[in-house]
Amino acid sequence: MGQNRRYERYARPVDPETEDEAAALRTIAGLLETGTPLITDARLASRIAAIFRATAVELSAGRAVPLQLRHAVRRAADNIRARLDPRDPTSRQD
Repeated sequence: MGQNRRYERYARPVDPETEDEAAALRTIAGLLETGTPLITDARLASRIAAIFRATAVELSAGRAVPLQLRHAVRRAADNIRARLDPRDPTSRQD
């Protein structure tokens, strides 16, 4: 949670579901940054990870993320998560 320290004085408390969503975005961003066969271009992977991290910071700080943007980021993150999950190939989204 040290990523958003500069926002702490302006932060509003967030509900546990929102904080879980932010944590999931940070986790997926970390997976992308360490390299994955899903996105082989490291620059593209790091830019997508940056979008996920920035969204996570805003959510954790209690700031509003435009609904359409939040849904797009969530769908992209869910799709990446499903494709990277080795446990259940039936959960993959196309």
